[in-house]
Parts: sequence; structure tokens; C-alpha cells
Amino acid sequence: MNNLLQNKILAALPRTNAWLESIEDNIPLYMSADIRDAGFKIASIDANLYPAGFNNLDASFHELAASGLKAALARYGVTTGKLLIVSEEHTRNLFYLENVYALCSILRRAGFQTEITTQFALEGENYQDGRLSLTTAKGSTLEILDPGSIGNRVGEFAAVVLNHDSSAGTADWLKGAGIPVLPAWQAGWHTRSKARHFAHYRELMQDFSQIVGVDPWFFGALDAHITDTDINADAARAAIAGKAEILLKEIQAKYDEYQIPEKPFIFLKSDHGTYGMAMLSFDNAAEILDINRKEKNKLFKGKSSVVVKDYLLQEGVPTVLQLPAAAGGVPHFAESVMMLANNRFIGKFGRVNEQKGARSSLNSTGMYFKPLSLAECENPETQVATIITRIAGVALQREIGELVKPGTAQPSLQH
Repeated sequence: MNNLLQNKILAALPRTNAWLESIEDNIPLYMSADIRDAGFKIASIDANLYPAGFNNLDASFHELAASGLKAALARYGVTTGKLLIVSEEHTRNLFYLENVYALCSILRRAGFQTEITTQFALEGENYQDGRLSLTTAKGSTLEILDPGSIGNRVGEFAAVVLNHDSSAGTADWLKGAGIPVLPAWQAGWHTRSKARHFAHYRELMQDFSQIVGVDPWFFGALDAHITDTDINADAARAAIAGKAEILLKEIQAKYDEYQIPEKPFIFLKSDHGTYGMAMLSFDNAAEILDINRKEKNKLFKGKSSVVVKDYLLQEGVPTVLQLPAAAGGVPHFAESVMMLANNRFIGKFGRVNEQKGARSSLNSTGMYFKPLSLAECENPETQVATIITRIAGVALQREIGELVKPGTAQPSLQH
């Protein structure tokens, strides 16, 4: 990030912290955000309410993460007892299982007992005595409870810690759990909208930019929303291309205003998706008209094979962050993944891609994660990224507030 922008943000930290504390209410238990630093701007380009990355945190962060999660649970009146972690069903991903194992370990460090289940029963698996034993990427063992038996046992737990994004919907037993479900199950990807999230994010950035004294564009990505469409239809792609052309002109106008010698680009992504699925990038609108069958198929279905009908066109934010490669190799482009609990910093790691450039999605083939020590993150860059992520956390808070219906809300905060 350029020094002028960074210094402006750091100089405004006391006012920014006071502002954030004044608007933090039912903040999410935890979250993560992908932060892109283009040098001339820094922005959150995606926010995850059910983060899968605890295994990527360096061990030096574990105590901080445990303290943050303990404080986050206490906000919702959960100070002792046993927690039920609800994981995703894609248990063939051994690195995801490593994430669940790391989350369990951190919560145990915070003083809680933990058990693990999934929302839905795992197909093709035989539960022995109501349990299933799975092995993580590093050879650790996870005992998974049969979700079919949880309804009779849910009273044993103080709260559910949800690590499942509900892309394909929510299990009935979880809806009727009768104990705190954190974060709220109502805000899974079956209802969340990236367009809604970034609308809240932009509104918050208006206030933040007044505190810092710069254009809010330096902290966000311009976007456009497309709803109820079929990417396979020529007319639908033509309509998307029309919106893309307008968006590219808006980005170019900002580049011209601030004399930025870059070429605009955009991402077309599922409005309800995650894991980098159902997403493509384009340098010009005409490319959208000419996407091939493979690209259409990629955009047509997201996680859990859910058909995509709603999309977000989002300004591409290039990255200047690079990590050194092996001797004789070229550096790999990277972006920061920031993790919060209680809307406070608990860790950071790098998403790196050995096959992609500065203008690409790094959440794709060639991706790997780079753990960073706590000492490596004690710098102005992390301070700035933390502020941006906390603002994204408040945007998530406001999303949850819109999605949780009266009578199904999370428990009141403990003051």
C-alpha cells in the first residue's frame, strides 16, 4: 500500500476504533475476509461467516485465537460447558478436517469441551455406536457424531459453533436446536447475498472515509447485481455484458481521476457462493458474450451443485503482495486472509498461487496457504487490514440482522 494512504489510515486509528466500538452490536462469533492490496487501494473482496482456515494459523496465534473466541462466546452468554461444532459434509477434503481439528483444539484451549457433528448424515458411511472416526491431513483423528441422534442430545451442549455455510439449506434439527447457534444459521449461503453484504460494506465505508479523509473507493470494489438469470441463455449474457460495460467505464473513470495506469477488469461471481466456485474474470464486456461451454458450466453451478441464478459483477482489485519462491523461481502473488473473533484480530495467513497473476482470483488451481507468525504480523499493513476486516465484520452483523426473523434471533448480548 502506498505510504500516503497507509499513514492517513493509521493517523485516524483512535477515531476509527471509537467509531467501530460504537456500532458493534450482535457481531458474528467469528469471520474471515480476503483482503486485496493493490498499492493504490485496499479492499475486502469477500467475507466468510463460517471460516475454514484455522489450520492455516501459525501456532503463535493459538492463544490469541482462544482468547478471542472465549470473549466472543461470552458476548452471547456462553462462558462454560460443552460446545457442538457443526462441520461441513465434504469430509474427503482432509485439509478441511484439519481446520475442524484446529478449531476444536483452540476452543479447548479456551476452556470448552467440544464434540463434532455435521448437519446431514454422511452418505456411504457407517456410524458405529452413533459415531464415525475420520482422519485429518496430518493424521489426527476426529470423532463425528451421527446427526440423526443429535436432536435427542442437543440439551447437553451450551451452544452450537457453526462451521457449515448451509449452501444447500439447513437441517431441521439445527433450526430447532433451542440453544445458541453461532453464527446464526439463518445467514448461510442459502440466504446470504454478496450484493447485500457489499451494500452494507459501502455504506460503512462512507463513514470510514470521512474519518480518514479520502474517497471511499480506495477501500472497496465497485459492483453490479444481476438476479434471476440463466447464464446459458444468450439474452441473459447480453444483459450481463451490458452491465459489465457500464461497470468497466465507472472503474476507468476512477483510474483516470487518480491517474492510475492500470487496465480495469471485473469478476463475475455467484451472489451466494464461496470456495472460489462459479467465478470468472473479464477484461472487457464482450468476453462475457463469448464464454465457452466449460465456462458456462462453471458459472451455472456453485457449491453443493446448487444452480446459480444470481450474480455479482465486481471490480477486480489487483494485488501487489508477492511471496518469494524457491531459489531460481519467480515470486508468487498472494493476498491476505484475515481472521476475527469478537470482531477482533485473531490471525492472518497468506493465500498464495503459483500459477496466477496479480489480476487473477488466487482461490483456484495452484493455490496454497502460507502461515505467518504473530511476530511477522506486528506491522502497519496488518493494522490497516484489521480495520478493513472489522468494518466487513460489522457489514456481516447488519446482514444477520436482516436475515434473522423475530423470535429466532440469537440470544441477547451480556453486558
